[in-house]
Amino acid sequence: MQILHLDLKLMGDNYAQFRYFWNNPNDYQSYQLSLTKISALIEKLERGYYTRLPDDYAITGQILYNWLDGNDRILQREIDKYRREGIVLAISTSDRLAHLPWELLHDGKVFLVQRKPAIIPVRWVTDSQQLSFQNQPHNRALNVVFMASSPRNTRDDFPELDFEAEEGSILEATKRTPLYLEVEESGCLTELGYLLESQEENFFDVVHLTGHATFEDKKPCFITETEYGEAEYSSAEDIATELQFQHPKLIFLSGCRSGYSHQENIPSMAESLLSQGATAVLGWGDRVLDTDATTAAAKLYQGLSSGKRVTEALGESYQELIKVNARDWHKLRLYVAGSLPGALVTPLRKPGRKPAPRYQKTIEFRDPEGKLRVATRKDFVGRRRQLQNCLRAFRLDSDKLGVLIHGMGGLGKSTIASRLWERLSEYEKVLWWRQIDNSNFVEKLADKLRDADLRFALKDNQNELKYRLRDLFESLIEVGEKPFIFLFDDFEWNLEPREGGYVLKPEAAEVLNALVWAIQEVGAREKIIITCRYKFQYQLLSEFWVQGLKPFRKADLGKKLKRLDNFNSGKIDEKLIERALKLADGNPRLLEWLDKDVLSCEDIEGKLSQLESNSEDWQGKVIWPELYAQIDKKIVQVL
Repeated sequence: MQILHLDLKLMGDNYAQFRYFWNNPNDYQSYQLSLTKISALIEKLERGYYTRLPDDYAITGQILYNWLDGNDRILQREIDKYRREGIVLAISTSDRLAHLPWELLHDGKVFLVQRKPAIIPVRWVTDSQQLSFQNQPHNRALNVVFMASSPRNTRDDFPELDFEAEEGSILEATKRTPLYLEVEESGCLTELGYLLESQEENFFDVVHLTGHATFEDKKPCFITETEYGEAEYSSAEDIATELQFQHPKLIFLSGCRSGYSHQENIPSMAESLLSQGATAVLGWGDRVLDTDATTAAAKLYQGLSSGKRVTEALGESYQELIKVNARDWHKLRLYVAGSLPGALVTPLRKPGRKPAPRYQKTIEFRDPEGKLRVATRKDFVGRRRQLQNCLRAFRLDSDKLGVLIHGMGGLGKSTIASRLWERLSEYEKVLWWRQIDNSNFVEKLADKLRDADLRFALKDNQNELKYRLRDLFESLIEVGEKPFIFLFDDFEWNLEPREGGYVLKPEAAEVLNALVWAIQEVGAREKIIITCRYKFQYQLLSEFWVQGLKPFRKADLGKKLKRLDNFNSGKIDEKLIERALKLADGNPRLLEWLDKDVLSCEDIEGKLSQLESNSEDWQGKVIWPELYAQIDKKIVQVL
């Protein structure tokens, strides 16, 4: 692609200088433009663009284009020189010109970004004489760190963001050219800094921040979270502080107005980051629909992960947004300084290209029949706070041995465990499903040991299990091996009722007691995750973070329903939808079953009436099908 530099500077009160050049800043052409015309244009655009009911964008784009083109057809003549190669319009402006919607430039036929190949406007901060492509792609998969911020309390009435959909759409769009998406779950800048420091320099190509941008004391800021989930109004300097020695080639501030400032002398959040050392920042020039932001992110990373230049991927994002009639397509703005990032990684089939790491849960969280028992990353919604609590217990509370996640079936216990499984990459992981006893615990743990002597010692039952585990953990510490994280999923199979509650079965108690004792005796770093339908009675439960789950309500319920075709189709009578919602009572698994098996049938009314009047525990059959399959039919009738 070729870069056409367009430099617009105010000259006194009456004129602006328009200077343009290609590869040599000394070989430029210069014209004067009337400020009277510019003032009228700015007034019109402020009235017709930054409003809820804007003017026709094609007309706005033509006004801008014609103003630059002039009677001498300056812009058109220059564009025609390289029209078959693709062009970047590097536009440098200031003051009243800075926030005009240059992305809307329209030649009377199409928006420039719609051309094939596209002509891409970027906002150039002129701290150098000219822009040039920095094309040094890594021969590996694209590495992206994704941090969504959704604090508990903000001073403004911001809507709940569906950041899970954005993350899921990115993964779906990049299936053919997989990327490595590291999710920072806390929404906290300090934790983001720790994550970046844990990797080698230049490991991450993109830092993607999803959330809300606003103005605090007349300065732009991005709303992040404290370590406790409260709102933190972070400035560009705050973000730059955490990125200063790990600056990625691209920062994406996926938040409303992250690329806009309503005052001439105050730079936007994106521009402020450039002054703090960033080289390329994507932001949104005004309010943006959640769905438009998700579509843009998916298409952008699809292009970047396949080895396209940043501007090429951006051009495809504009074209995709226009194709799906996205209202806010033109508000996506790329700010650059110093150099323009080219391709971040090489194409998929480049010899020697290092692939993206595989996620462990896809394999591990399957039942004996091979069925995936947890929600996919795309479908996982509504458990952010619970996941944050559990992560905090692992990383900030060293006294806790682990977490117990409890709640009725279908609420997402195993899915939260799988997310923890992904996040805790510093641990070697072992998973048990349902019943445990001494022999199957030892057998599976031994399979994870690389050293034959350690395997033999663990299986030697001449000593009690707790002593063998103590010796194992001491040996692992001595040789510097990764600590284990033990995950016991569907742990209710190891319980029995007593006095209105539940206690451990003897064989499970033997294993858990030995494991807890050995960890505490050695001061080992090993941790435990338990998912269970019930909060059971156990004298050492105080050593665990106990996280209960409740049914979905309000915003979380809304996110879940957006992912269910029939609930979200708009074709089913609202009264029937309300009846189905009442039956599900916020249980994700019941919602999925009702959507698939009830709201898709011809006689929805009849099916709902049957469920409402039937005394049989149909909810239990959906939530715990394996359990009901083992119960005698006569007992089912009694239940």
